[in-house]
Formats: sequence, structure tokens, C-alpha cells
Amino acid sequence: MAARAISIEIGYSLTRVCEVDYKTKSHKIYKSFTIPTNEGMINDGVLTISPEYVENLKSALSANRVKAKQVVFTITSSRIASREVVIPFVKENRIADVVNANATDYFPVDLSQYQLAYSILGTIGENKSSQQYKLLVMAVPSALLSGYYDLAQALKLEVVAVDYAGNSIFQVVKEECAQGTNLIIKIDERASLVMAVQDSVLTFTRNVSYGVDEAIDAVMDTLTWGDVSSVEQAIRILQKNECIAEQGPTRDYEETEVSDSDEAPVVKSAREKAMDEVRAAFMPLVGGIGRVIDYYMSRNTNNPIDRIMITGLGANFRGLDELISSEINMPVTVLTEAAGWNLTRSFKNECFGQYIACVGAAVAPLGFKKETDKKGKSKAKGESNNVNGAFLAYSLLAIGLVAGIAMAAFSLVRYAGVQKTNMSLKAEAGSLEDIIPIYNEYVATKAEYTKVNAMYEATENRNEGMYEFLEELEEKLPSSVNVVSLTSDAFEVSINMLVDSKEDAAAAVQQMRSFHSLVPQMVTVSSLREEEDQETGVTTINFTVVATYRPVGYEPEEVTDETGAEAADGAAESADSGTAQ
Repeated sequence: MAARAISIEIGYSLTRVCEVDYKTKSHKIYKSFTIPTNEGMINDGVLTISPEYVENLKSALSANRVKAKQVVFTITSSRIASREVVIPFVKENRIADVVNANATDYFPVDLSQYQLAYSILGTIGENKSSQQYKLLVMAVPSALLSGYYDLAQALKLEVVAVDYAGNSIFQVVKEECAQGTNLIIKIDERASLVMAVQDSVLTFTRNVSYGVDEAIDAVMDTLTWGDVSSVEQAIRILQKNECIAEQGPTRDYEETEVSDSDEAPVVKSAREKAMDEVRAAFMPLVGGIGRVIDYYMSRNTNNPIDRIMITGLGANFRGLDELISSEINMPVTVLTEAAGWNLTRSFKNECFGQYIACVGAAVAPLGFKKETDKKGKSKAKGESNNVNGAFLAYSLLAIGLVAGIAMAAFSLVRYAGVQKTNMSLKAEAGSLEDIIPIYNEYVATKAEYTKVNAMYEATENRNEGMYEFLEELEEKLPSSVNVVSLTSDAFEVSINMLVDSKEDAAAAVQQMRSFHSLVPQMVTVSSLREEEDQETGVTTINFTVVATYRPVGYEPEEVTDETGAEAADGAAESADSGTAQ
């Protein structure tokens, strides 16, 4: 009989729980249910449990007759770093040694505070002599795991694994995605995960920092679909009702609504206005997904996307797949079945999408472990070995005593030789006493130099690099931009510019966010207005950009990650947000 395990995924609003077979080839789901997650209990994967939540989860496990004593957690967090690496083709039981030996090259951080895990993506090379392993190596902060171990202890369960949600989903869809390039998008409350699976190999993962929570709030803030007092009610409404407007309000409609003409303005019903608000709440999510897809397509021009499927909590929101499809101009479907899984029978009355990470976590988890947990198992194993080897230890005691006496005699001979050498070194040290004043002078001079150098560095500011900044401005700013004025101090620069259109203004702002000397998140537009030449009738855009300099001596770290969150992509999303402003 296969061992059962409880698989748990804790979201911002709901906690998903499944009872499944653990690490078996045949996948069977016995129980599945959700309970509310206390507000503020989880923050970017970091869990802070409360007695009330523990009691609620205990009661739910008891009510659903879940008797398994082992638990698997699957987590999503931007704090989990990942790298796709290539290592020599060694025996599988030696892969962990190779990964640990090169870990500092993969993750330039203090790895004593992290736990590592890996999964094999495939092999590279045709013949055996040139083959290499392609791995996805992940590092999770040890502090992030503590909350899940505390929860398991409070529930009196044994943690057998902590998995990453991306790996959990991959275990479910890898057979379904055996051919072609498939994009899987898991949509949750406050974040979404975009994955690319090509011929059953996970080739790309990226987090999108938007989910469906704003749409849920929009449903709860209106009485259009009744008095909605809980997140669960709002989710059911979004699943069963047409809540998303077919298209957003047009500019012509907005102008008509506020027009002072004699014609009667077009008036929308309360339901239509509510559907417009729900659609608007989904747009940041749809925009974020679109940007990730554009980025993937630009990096993989030789592997076009064959299918795009959505899953997760938001997958069954009626009309969301059509909204995403219309915005990215590509077909989008809902993942309802996966090869090798009988999901239709297992989830007759519930939406499978929100449980996808739960059911996949128990198949082949990465196996993040707390360091104390690893030591505990090693200690238990050691105690067992001590019991079995007690007789051998007593047998060796006598041999040890004999060997000790022999070594003591040998040590006495060595001691006499070492004592003679010590006396010789003392005499030599006495002859070198004249060098002590020279060394002391060197130490004092070095300390004085360090102090003077620190004083000089304290006087440096960004104005000393103004020439380099102007060169970068001239090189990178689009040629359509006309700089009217520029004001700078030691901390920030203000530039007033003229362009022909708002698109040119957005391009200029986005380009400035790539400047080496500026902080991308602190490049903002302080004013923007349209100006029309009375004589020629030509309209231009006058706008002012305020940007903060990077600290003197700061060198931004350039880290490209094909499978994890990436700084460059974050800057691009920030640039799009700034353009909207």
C-alpha cells in the first residue's frame, strides 16, 4: 500500500490541502479542501502561524478524515533564487556534491543562510564522453522554511519535503507537454507564475507580481451580485457569472459622458459599470503576463509557442481566458486535464486549477530541508550505528591501549628534538628585534593612509561624474527628444524635454531607466502637458523627468536568470508603470 501524505499550499486568502499518494508512479488524490488563510499570516512565502489558524486547520483535517502523518509543503516566493546550470556527467549520487562545490558560483551570497536543491532538466551532448547534465538549482533562505516546520510541529505532522510551486506544477503537466512548446500560467491571489515546458523539459519560469485579488475586491465592493462578505463568495461569483466586460470604456464614451451638449449622454447600467471595474482590476495581471510572453518570445525566436494554458485559482474565472487571449492576440485555454492524471474524477465538484501545485508537490519534490532537520536525521542514524557497533568498540579498546603506549614512547623522543629547535628559534628572534620599530612605523603609516583615503571618499559626489552622465545622455536618449533645460545637484537631476508624442516621452523615460548612473525605480515624470503652436498648429509634449543618482562607487550586479526572477525584467515592468503615469 502506497504511503499517503498531506500536501499543503498556503495562499494569501485560501489554504489548499490535498491527501495524496507520496512519490508513486500512479497518481491518486483522496481528499481535497480549502480553508481561509488569516490576513497577514503569509508575506512573500514567509509564514507566521497563529493558534487560531492551527486550530482551524486541525479541525478541517479531522472533519475530512485525513489521517496521514506526513506533510509536504509547496511554496511560491520571490526570495527563492534559481539558476539553470550545466555540470559534468557524473553519477547521480554525486550530483549534489558537484552542486554544493560550485554553489558560490551560482549564488554569490552567504550560503550558510540558504538551503539548496536541484532538479535534472536533461542532458546535453550526443555521445557519452561529451554529455553534461543540465540542472535547475534553487536556493531558499533557511529562515523562510522555519514557519512551515513550526506549523507541522503544531499539527503533530512530520515534514517529508518542502517543494517549489514551479516544480510541483511541472510534475503534473510534463506528460501533457511532451510535444512542442507549451506555456503554463498559474494565476493566484497576489502573484502568478509563467512556465515554459518544451518536450517535457522545463525551460523557463518567471514570476508576475499580479494576481486576482483586486478583481475579488472589486466584486466584494459592489452590490451588483448581491451582498458578498467573504473571499470564497466572490470567487464563486467570478467562476459562475459573467463579471468581465467584453471591452473597456472607449475614449469616445468618456468624452460623451462628460459632454455638455444637448444630446442625451450614454448611461451604463450598474451591472455594466461593475463589469468595467472588474475588467480594469484584471488589466495589470494581463499586462504583466503579456510582457513576460513578449520577453520569452524575444529570447526564443526559434521555438514558437504552440499552446498557452492557464491554471491556478483564477483559471476558472469566467471570461478570463478570453480576456488574456484578446490582449496578447494568441489563443488561451484552461488546463482541465493532464496526461497521466484522472483529474476529472478526482475533482468532480471543485475547480482543479487551484489544487495543481498541491497534487504535484508529492510526486518528485525538490526536498528543501531545514539544516536542523538534516542534522537530526544524521544523529538518529549515528545512534543506531553506535548500538550496532558497541561490541566492535570494546574489541578495539585493548588494541588502542597498546598502540597508545608505543606512541607515548615515540613522542618522548620527538619532544627532545622539538625542544632543541625551539631554543634555536628563540635565539634567532632575539637577533631580529631591530625590525620592530620599522614594522610599527609601517602600521601607523598605513592607518593614516586609510583615514585620509576615507576622508577623500566622503567628499566624492555625483557632480564629479557630470561629464560622463552627459555623454550617456547624448548616447542613449532618442534623437527625437529636445532637452530644454537640465538642473543637477549632488543627489538628483531634473531634465525638461520636448517630444512630438507621448510615445516618444515614454521611450525617453524607459531609456533613462537603463542609465548606469541612475536608480531605475527613482526615474519619475514630475509633469507632462501638451503644447500647441498657435501659428503652425503643431502639438508637442513638454515633460519633466526627475531622476536620482546611484551612490558614488555603486556598481549594479548584472545577473541574468533564464528560470528565475531577473532584475532586467523587473526594470522593464517598472518602466511600463512609469510610462502609464
